Amino acid sequence: MKSVILDPSFAAWRTEARNLLTEGVRPEDVFWRETDASATVFGSIVPPPPGSVDPNAKKPVKIAREFLAMLETAACYRAPDRWPFLYKALWRWTQGDRAIASPQDADGLRLHRMIETVEAEEREMRKVLRFRHRDSSLGPPEFISWFEPVHDLLEHAAMHFATRMGNATWMIATPHGAAFWDGALLRVDRTSEPEEKPMDFGDTAMSGEAVSGDAIEALWLAYYESTFAPAQENAAEMASHMPVRYWKSPENARTDPALISRADPYARRDRHPRNVPPEMEVAINTDLEPIKGTLLTEPPSLDACKRCALWRNATQAVPGVGPADARVMLVGEQPGDQEDREGKPFVGAAGALLDEVLAEAALSRESLYLTNAVKHFKWEAQGEERAHLAPAQREREACRFWLEEELKRIAPKVVVALGATALKALTGHRTALSEYLGKTIEHKGHIIVPTYHPSYLMRLTDDKVRAEVFGTIVEALVFAQQIADGIATIRTPVKDRTR
Repeated sequence: MKSVILDPSFAAWRTEARNLLTEGVRPEDVFWRETDASATVFGSIVPPPPGSVDPNAKKPVKIAREFLAMLETAACYRAPDRWPFLYKALWRWTQGDRAIASPQDADGLRLHRMIETVEAEEREMRKVLRFRHRDSSLGPPEFISWFEPVHDLLEHAAMHFATRMGNATWMIATPHGAAFWDGALLRVDRTSEPEEKPMDFGDTAMSGEAVSGDAIEALWLAYYESTFAPAQENAAEMASHMPVRYWKSPENARTDPALISRADPYARRDRHPRNVPPEMEVAINTDLEPIKGTLLTEPPSLDACKRCALWRNATQAVPGVGPADARVMLVGEQPGDQEDREGKPFVGAAGALLDEVLAEAALSRESLYLTNAVKHFKWEAQGEERAHLAPAQREREACRFWLEEELKRIAPKVVVALGATALKALTGHRTALSEYLGKTIEHKGHIIVPTYHPSYLMRLTDDKVRAEVFGTIVEALVFAQQIADGIATIRTPVKDRTR
């Protein structure tokens, strides 16, 4: 009998399960036991150091992404035998027994019911959870909230709120733990058994808890501060001794008027917005130094920029290139896979298409300044490929610092916005790109000519449509150069509507 002691989290279980599968250990030969408490840090995943992977080691068993997602959701279902049951389901799958994924199978039926229960409770959490805004003079977190789920939804649902609240700092407490977000780094602390509801300390409450008057709230807020403070040496030790509490909303508490947890229709709906492949996930110390870069800090250089979390999984930052006195600046979305590796913009497939457009427009790449709205490559693994992911609003906002620096330094007469993301980054206005095609925008002293991004051509299969889009990009570049040369007038100017 093999004994496995693990943190009560899907990530910990998956690591142990992979090892067991590699060793060929059958479900009936494993005894599973949870630790009393654990902590998980997201947004700080790094690849293993060179030479740390044994080339002779057995390759991990490959599991279909859809089935792995089912297991991850079911892992939130709080049951005494959830970990051995999940391993049993995984074992059957790896042995070729696909019936485990069907509700017609006894185990499959239980798996589906676990998933349905968890998903229903998570929908309820997203619907009713409200964040309360704190006085900014008290420091972070800006928002606090609480929820009392029956199952372990905290880790599963936390990323949903992280993607929708941008770089705003927040804390969510539950009877079984709390989630902390500092704008870039997510930390989830769990405990296997909830503690009883604490008494109301009333006038004896600690200082700094003006929001609710609850001493336990102050305790969590103090824990938040210790978790993300620059000095983190004792964070892991504190986590092992910190009592997990929760509180009810006092009747006279001030509630944020908006249901902040409501899904942002413009945000990515991926529950796990990370950009590293599962094979790169490694154990992370709970005392890991937090991300110090924020939107309020000015990094010394682009290479040192940590204003958002994208730098962690990119090879390097990709700066703009071109003459210091270029009259036309082209702004794309972000570097691609090839740009990330070479450190130069527009050198991949989209860059090749751009060269075709420039040749048709009789323009020289060397005469233009080429850059991107976001300077780090955002991606997710799809097999052995690194697939592009659109940058989120908070990432565009973080990189606006560098874009504005380039606009000030180069001082181009005309800026060509290649695609919707570049247009949003340049104007701060969220709108359909089609609304501005063939027009110009005056924004903060700059003349902006919006058009399609060359990569859009790669997604078009209709030759006629592709030719039309190609011609539209060519026309925009020719028009931009004519404005810069003073031989064309601004065409139907559209004033900035954002401010």
